[in-house]
Amino acid sequence: MNARFPGSGLGPMRAVIVGCGKTGADIAVALSEAGYLALILDTAISAFDLLPSGLIEEGDIRPILGDGTLESDLRRASAQDAAVFIAVSGNDPANALSAQIAHHVLHIPKVICRLNDPVMKEMYEGLELTTVSPTGLVRDLIIDATNG
Repeated sequence: MNARFPGSGLGPMRAVIVGCGKTGADIAVALSEAGYLALILDTAISAFDLLPSGLIEEGDIRPILGDGTLESDLRRASAQDAAVFIAVSGNDPANALSAQIAHHVLHIPKVICRLNDPVMKEMYEGLELTTVSPTGLVRDLIIDATNG
């Protein structure tokens, strides 16, 4: 499957990922395998060691040294042309800020933000952000397993 802009001929859809930890790297690989061009930002160049060199060499994943909370760095990564934006750094406030910039300033159609704090998750859902809380997901799975 090759994700493309509908009727555009502009090549693969872009996914911008902020945070190249284990989760961000796994998401970049999965999206590149689904046909997206995965652009992944991190402030530490060593974070990109988690990415498969073959996908970088083929151009399916593009690591970009930058700060996802800075509009200038997001624009340098062409985030404004992305179909999806995913903030999964290890920092809840940074994820929330970068997701708000992506949604409200860059007008990216789909913005997903990881927030470890379930209270923050509820607050940011009120700001039209799609949020995911690993803490809440694990809690729910454990409760389901306990009751099942």
